[in-house]
Amino acid sequence: MQVDLGAVAAVTQVTLNWEAAYARAFQIQVSGNGANWTTIHSATAATGGTQTLTVSGSGRYVRMYGTQRATAYGYSLWEFQVYGTGGAPITPPPLPPAPADPPRLVWSDEFNGAAGSRPDAAKWRPETGPGVNNELQYYTDNANAAMDGGGNLVMEARRQVTPGSACPPDPLSGGSTTCQYTSSRLNTYGRFSFTYGRVEARIKVSGTRGLWPAFWLLGADFFDQARPWPYVGEIDIMEHIGKEPSTVYSTIHAPAYFGAGGFGSPYTISGDFAAVFHVFAVDWNSKGMRFTVDGNVVHQVDRAQLEATRGPWVFDHPFFVILNNAVGGDWPGPPDATSVFPQRMLVDYVRVYR
Repeated sequence: MQVDLGAVAAVTQVTLNWEAAYARAFQIQVSGNGANWTTIHSATAATGGTQTLTVSGSGRYVRMYGTQRATAYGYSLWEFQVYGTGGAPITPPPLPPAPADPPRLVWSDEFNGAAGSRPDAAKWRPETGPGVNNELQYYTDNANAAMDGGGNLVMEARRQVTPGSACPPDPLSGGSTTCQYTSSRLNTYGRFSFTYGRVEARIKVSGTRGLWPAFWLLGADFFDQARPWPYVGEIDIMEHIGKEPSTVYSTIHAPAYFGAGGFGSPYTISGDFAAVFHVFAVDWNSKGMRFTVDGNVVHQVDRAQLEATRGPWVFDHPFFVILNNAVGGDWPGPPDATSVFPQRMLVDYVRVYR
């Protein structure tokens, strides 16, 4: 990894934000011409994560020169920060504005449409096709999402009458596949995205073995710039898996902590989450996040501590809202003989405050 400072500068600090593949041993080097290098720091037992190094040297170019891998996968830096004086620095963009205090309601859907009406197309777009993470459902073009007439959105997971029969045509490809289950996934991309604030929803989750309902946020650059996951960041406000009826999870994902290694916490009650509605929320700003269920704190993220122990924070840009009711997948596993269909995820409202 090499940084061009634009002109000769005095270098006083270097911060390395490693991904999972990091260097056990490396050197920080400077050069005036990009050809002849001087070592200003050596590490022989590095542990990855975020490393802030005090150094002393000068040059136009600064690089990390890896000399020993910690894993079989080379060297992978998410971010390489160089501090000092001189050179030709570029002023970093300012952080997005903080939410108001107290925050104001800026977007919502109360799902008060007539029974059988579809989600508001000005607020939601359906995602169609097969899911990810080895999920088993096929997401339809709102065939599985409708108002119940009582103030709720219903997202229904159904077992096909004839398992393996043709799924609805995919409007993107024009073709169709075979499937065992159909369900619904909605997002607000292109309708509403935001940075920081309080996001909450009142939801009654689906609850049989093999179900995976979720309420979450994804970085808008996933579509805006076609950036891959997990670089865009993911904020899981609520995930529930049917085989654990009393527990929900709140988790964040980024390049240095994602998938099973995401940073989060479970929250357990004495009953079944699928029995009644609960309010799931996150309060998010430039310094961290606080996740709650019915006002009870589930998980807290302190940005400074996260970057010192886990890896870089990637949550200072717009995100959009996602609701989905998945079937199967790596985490919940597939439905079995005890699973009951159809399964309904009910959403009373989604609200965003800033």
